[in-house]
Amino acid sequence: MTLPSSPQPTDLPSISPPAEPLLILVAEDEESVRTMVGLVLDSRGYRSLLCEDGRAALDQLEAGAAVDAVLMDIRMPRLGGLELVQAIRARPEWEQLPVVAMSAYNDELQARAVLAAGADAFLAKPFTVQDLSATLDSLLAGE
Repeated sequence: MTLPSSPQPTDLPSISPPAEPLLILVAEDEESVRTMVGLVLDSRGYRSLLCEDGRAALDQLEAGAAVDAVLMDIRMPRLGGLELVQAIRARPEWEQLPVVAMSAYNDELQARAVLAAGADAFLAKPFTVQDLSATLDSLLAGE
């Protein structure tokens, strides 16, 4: 993720935060990226639930975590992003759950595969705060 050296209030798009902050489940095996994404989401008015891999994310969903979207890396130990999105889309109660895949490997075939499996969007790392915000805002607004 690429952060501006000194963000100015005018650099970020205006967002009307929801009455109840939306919860984004983040599945990312790189601790530094996971932490940074969580901080960015929190600063943008979302709540974040951070998981170290796809298995932990699926466990959270199966335990009933009421998340509004999933942001996941594609390559993770135990359960990768492709398998996670397949597991999510296999459950009727999660059919409409927005899923954003992200990867440092800007591989068009990989992006196509995860989108074909049911992810709603793909972000190539490094991405900007604005890219992340615009993608989530669009999906959560139903655009």
